[in-house]
Amino acid sequence: MYNLPEEFVYEEQDVQYSPDLGTNSPYNVLYNVIRAKQNLSNVAAVTYVTHITPDFVSYITEVVRYWEGPVSIAAFVPDSDADILTKQLIRLCQCLPSMSRVSVHYVFPKQYLPKISKHLDSISESTCRITDTRNFITFRNKKGLIYPVNVSRNVARNATATTFVLVSDVELIPSKNLASRFLQMTRKLIENNFLNFKYRVFVVPVFEVDSYEYVPRTKKDLIQLVRREKAVYFHRHICSHCQKFPGLEKWLAQDSGNNTKIFSATRRVYPYHRWEPVYIGTKNEPLYSEILSWEGKQDKMTQMLEMCLMGYRFLILDGAFLVHWPGIKRKSPEMKNRQKWRYPYQLWNSRQYSAIVKNLSNKYIKNPKCKVQ
Repeated sequence: MYNLPEEFVYEEQDVQYSPDLGTNSPYNVLYNVIRAKQNLSNVAAVTYVTHITPDFVSYITEVVRYWEGPVSIAAFVPDSDADILTKQLIRLCQCLPSMSRVSVHYVFPKQYLPKISKHLDSISESTCRITDTRNFITFRNKKGLIYPVNVSRNVARNATATTFVLVSDVELIPSKNLASRFLQMTRKLIENNFLNFKYRVFVVPVFEVDSYEYVPRTKKDLIQLVRREKAVYFHRHICSHCQKFPGLEKWLAQDSGNNTKIFSATRRVYPYHRWEPVYIGTKNEPLYSEILSWEGKQDKMTQMLEMCLMGYRFLILDGAFLVHWPGIKRKSPEMKNRQKWRYPYQLWNSRQYSAIVKNLSNKYIKNPKCKVQ
């Protein structure tokens, strides 16, 4: 248990601005509402960085179950959503020892400060049944608030204490011993002076599996599911370019054993200029643009463009991967109709791209192979 206080109290000096927009941001941040307690020397020093809303809190149990290192979570909690989330977090802290590796940070609009009632008196320590919050009607839903996904990504990344971080969505489950095997690999590469790129990140391939399949933990199991057509690379059927990386077929054709190694080194240039890889990097990589919303889609594209212009090398890992919570998404007329509500937000993001691209073109040397879309 975290010895959590009975009341949620904070001082004005505890409230901080978001990392990218600073004082111009419409959002405020409270770091370390829950602070990890475990000594970093006892865990694999790669932080799983992610973001949630109260209706996604149940996925935390799977992340801490399979991730060996620290976890940094930014939660978007306007108004009473903070109350919903805090109740669930208290129960997780009471019931899961692995929560000692988790830090949680609250992000909220300036006009909707987090509201939290007393909790410890009302939550029984005798039950560890975690409420499924996926169908909760949240304050954000009722008010139609946009989800500032990149504010949350930046906040959770900014709060980490390890050299390496993996910025991920909370529904992505890591392969077996991903963090520790990655660190073993990097130690060997450093010893042999193989990491001499000025700018580089380590790409972790992402896959998805059928609804009724298990989540594979080893590459051998993943390959078997792919051969049975029960697994595909992430978003293959709805966004074929988003997660398809150079050499995918060759990657799937070779067994990496129990080791993690570099499969290939590539740049994010045409024809892979719309690739949005998930990667292990550091806190020093470019920030995610906080003026882009989750609703408008392609919210990581401008960061990818900046990394291309900076000359980043993307080192694709073999033997390490992520798997989305079971269920393969496919295009359908119904899906297209369900997505129509996004159109105004997509138009907004598209307009912001133009301004961001202009700023980046003034900042870096032009490279025709680096494109935003």
